[in-house]
Amino acid sequence: MDKAHRFRRDIQGLRALAVLPVVLFHAFPALLPGGFVGVDIFFVISGYLITRILHAELREERFSIAGFYVRRIKRLFPALYLMLAVSMLLGLILLPPAELRELAKTCLATIGFFANIFFYNLSGYFDGQAELKPLLHTWSLAVEEQFYLVFPLALLAMWRIRPNWLPALLWTAAGLSLAWSVRELGVDASRAFYYPWPRAFELLIGAIVAVGAHPKIGNDAARNALSLLGLLLIGGSLLLLSEKQPFPGLAALPPCIGAALIIAAGEEKESVAGRMLGFAPLVLIGSLSYSLYLWHWPALVFGRYLVLRPLTSAEAVAAMLVALALAWASWRYVERPLLQWRLPHRPVLIGGAATMAVAAAVAAVVVLGNGLPQRLDPLGRTMVAAARDSSGFRTHCHSGEHDVIAYDRLCAFGDRAATPSVAVWGDSFGAELVVAMGEKLAPEKRSVLQITASGCPPSLGYTAPHRPACVAYNDARLDELRADRRLREIVLVVNYQGFMVDSPRQQMALLDGVERSARALHAAGKAVTLVYSIPRMPFVAPTALAMERLRGGDPASFGQLRSDFDRHDAMVSARLDRIARATGATRIVPSQRLCSESLCPAYMPGPGVLYFDHAHLSIAGARYLLANRKV
Repeated sequence: MDKAHRFRRDIQGLRALAVLPVVLFHAFPALLPGGFVGVDIFFVISGYLITRILHAELREERFSIAGFYVRRIKRLFPALYLMLAVSMLLGLILLPPAELRELAKTCLATIGFFANIFFYNLSGYFDGQAELKPLLHTWSLAVEEQFYLVFPLALLAMWRIRPNWLPALLWTAAGLSLAWSVRELGVDASRAFYYPWPRAFELLIGAIVAVGAHPKIGNDAARNALSLLGLLLIGGSLLLLSEKQPFPGLAALPPCIGAALIIAAGEEKESVAGRMLGFAPLVLIGSLSYSLYLWHWPALVFGRYLVLRPLTSAEAVAAMLVALALAWASWRYVERPLLQWRLPHRPVLIGGAATMAVAAAVAAVVVLGNGLPQRLDPLGRTMVAAARDSSGFRTHCHSGEHDVIAYDRLCAFGDRAATPSVAVWGDSFGAELVVAMGEKLAPEKRSVLQITASGCPPSLGYTAPHRPACVAYNDARLDELRADRRLREIVLVVNYQGFMVDSPRQQMALLDGVERSARALHAAGKAVTLVYSIPRMPFVAPTALAMERLRGGDPASFGQLRSDFDRHDAMVSARLDRIARATGATRIVPSQRLCSESLCPAYMPGPGVLYFDHAHLSIAGARYLLANRKV
C-alpha cells in the first residue's frame, strides 16, 4: 500500500486521544479542564490525512475534485445524517416549540456546513445555554468543510504554478491564520473560536507535516524524543488549559504542535509514543471517534431535557454509555459499510445531494411551522411564551458585552416627565426589576434610572469572569452616581446565585466589592437598597414548565428546593445583613416573596411564569416580587 493510504495505528490512537478528552470535558468539565483541545487535535489530524492524499494525487497526476468530494460524502454523511434524523425525532418528543424550531434551524445550518457561523450569531449573553443546544458540536464539522471548499483548489493552483513553493506557502498561510486568530481574540473572542480563518492554522499544521515541509527527523532517538514531547504537550494542554483562557490563538499551539510531532515522528517508522497510541483499545476508540463525537453531545443534551435539570454524575455516565453504544452501532452498521462501497462518482454525488435536500426539507417544515406548537395545550403554549416576557428595552437601555451606554443616554422608567430619583445599579438581573419598579413609580409622578450591564455586578474592585472591563466600568459608574444630585436612592441588584459557583476567593471578592459599593454610596448621602439572592431554577423555566405540562406533570411543582436555596444562599444573606446594618440599607429579600417553606417555584397560578430563562425574573415575576412593596 502506498504511503498516502497506509493505515497508521498511532493516528487511530491519536484520534482516541482527541475524542475522549472532548467527551470527558463535556460530561465532567471539572475533571479535565482543557479537554476541549481534542477538537484542535482533530483539526491537525484531518489536515494531515486530507493533504497527504491530495499531495499524492497531485504528484501522480490523478487529482480529482469530484473524487475528493465523493470521499468526503462517504466519510461524513452516513453517520452525520443518522444523528441528525435521530436528533430531530427526539426533538419532536422532548423539545417545546421555540427549542424545536432552533434545532431545525441548526439542522439546516449543519446541512449547509455553516453551523459555526450560525452558532457564532447565537453566542450572545441571552441567546440560551450552550449545554441545551443539541447540534452545537457540529460547528467543528462546518469549520473543516469550509476549509476544504477552498483548500483543494488552492493546493491545485499552487502545484500547477510553483510546486516547489508549496512548503513556504503553507507556512505563510499558517502564520497569517495564527496572527489573525491572536488579533481576533482581542476583538471578538467568539468569532476567533467559531470562524474558519482564525482556525485554519490548525489544519495547516497537519498539511505542513503531510507535504514534509519540516526538518527531517534523523534517527530513532530523535523520533522517540519528539513523539514523547508531543504527548507531553497534549497532556499538559489537557490539564493546564481551561475555558477561562483566551482560545484559540497562541494557546492552541501546544496541543496542535504536540499532535504534529506525534504524526511526523511516525511517518517513516513507529515511535515510542506511536506504540503507546497503537494500544488496541485506543485504536478501536479511534475508529469510533467520528461517530462518538457525533453522538456524545446530543446524548448529554437530550438527557438534560429528559430530566429537566443538570445531569448527576451517574446520569452523565449513563448518557456517555448510551453515546458509546450508538457510536459503535453507527460505525459498525452505517459508517464502515457505506465507506467501503465502491460506486462511481455520479451516484454518490447525486445521493449526497438528495440526502441534503430531503433533510433540509424536513427541517424547513419544522422551522416554517414555528416548532409545531400544536403539540401543547393552551396553558402549555402560554408557559412557553414566557420566554419572551423580558424587558423589551435591553437593546438600547442595557449595556451588553461589548458596549457601554453613556450616562447621559441611560433610560428612565416611570413618569416620563419626572426626574429620576431612584437608580437600579446591577448586572442583567436588574433589567426586569427596573421596568416593574417604573410601573409602580409612575402613578406617584416619579421615575427610576436603569444602570445595568451584562455580567457586571455593582461590586467595586471585583473582576467578573470573562468581563475584565467591569472594574473600570464600576469605578466610572460610582463616580457618576455620586455626582448625580437627582438620585436619592440606589438599588443594588446582583446575580448572587450565579456568581456563587465560582471559587470561595471569587465569592468573597464579589461580596467585598458589594460592601465597598454600598459604603461608598452611603458616604455620598445616597440611601441604599440591597436586593438579596433571587432563586435559580434547575432548568430553563418556560421550557421545563411546558414539558411538565406535556408530560402530565404539575408545573407548580417545578423549581428550586427551598433547602437547596437556603444552603447556597447562607453566606450571601449573612454578609448582606451585615452590610445593611452598617449602611442602614433597606432590604428586598426575594425568597420571602417567591418561595414557600419547601419550594421556590418557577410558576404560580396567579402571577404565572416567574422566570424567562433559568435565572432571570420575567416581567411577571418582577411585578410579583415588588407588588406588596413601597418603592
